[in-house]
Amino acid sequence: MSVPLDQRRRIAIAYDGTEDATKLFKWAIDNIFRPQSDHIILLSAVSGGEQRRGSITSNGGSPRRRLSLPMTSARPSEVNEMLNDPSHKDLAASDVAKQRLQDMARELHTLNATSEEHILWGDPKVLIPKFTTNHSVDLLIIGSRGLSKVRKVFVGSVSENCIHECPCPVLVVRNTTI
Repeated sequence: MSVPLDQRRRIAIAYDGTEDATKLFKWAIDNIFRPQSDHIILLSAVSGGEQRRGSITSNGGSPRRRLSLPMTSARPSEVNEMLNDPSHKDLAASDVAKQRLQDMARELHTLNATSEEHILWGDPKVLIPKFTTNHSVDLLIIGSRGLSKVRKVFVGSVSENCIHECPCPVLVVRNTTI
């Protein structure tokens, strides 16, 4: 028997575009997810400019709020120049993230699962904990890249920050276990 959406356990899975994150998604589906009683929230953070901070959401279909490349000309060469410009790299990254999240949502749909996708614009160390708070997430599943102790001191760890800042339980899965 299926549980109503508002009573389902809300599980967020953080996706950073790596092969390990794809393995993490599959591991979470195989080991944690219960299709009849869980709702999966797929998250991906993309560094972006101030004008694009926030999130895009969709439910496996078209996004509720679209981001589009500012077009000043229909010439393909100018579009390619904009995509190669470092200030527009985040737009290309968001398209890749959006496509991958939608692919994952389609896979969940084949399991008769409910899901939603969110692309967060900015620093994942700040935005993921904020998202879990604002969206009543019951469990966050995130990977660990295994940064060295020295590197953690200088750049920090998204997963470590989530452990301390998220109001929900955080399951950190090391890439060596999947």
